[in-house]
Amino acid sequence: MPLRSPLGSSSPAGFLLRRPFRSAALGLAGVFAMAAVSGTASAQAPRPGTGPASPDPQRGGEIARRWCATCHVVSSDQTQATGEARPFGSIARQPDFDAAALALFLLDPHPRMPDMGLSRAEAADIAAYIKSLAK
Repeated sequence: MPLRSPLGSSSPAGFLLRRPFRSAALGLAGVFAMAAVSGTASAQAPRPGTGPASPDPQRGGEIARRWCATCHVVSSDQTQATGEARPFGSIARQPDFDAAALALFLLDPHPRMPDMGLSRAEAADIAAYIKSLAK
């Protein structure tokens, strides 16, 4: 009579899926998955002079001048915008300004804003740039 696995299968494969073996296999799979993910994350080179998670306001300013300056006044030396969107300095000086919330907002395109296809790092860089204008 063939051995039955806890899963109710009498096949040899079902027998191999006994709880101790399955737990060990899942544990090893988890270890390999974590190693793969951490290897991928560490393979991404951080921007020069910053850690991998620190936003770069200078880079955010460059992106803002390229993508946002048509509608927003993005810097003090900018002379023209559509006037339909608030200047970045005004946004930065709001009492409840939150750079993290702004970065999330930039990732989700809205009807009055184009879908710029920003990465999370780019959105965080733009938010850090806007925050730097609060002075």
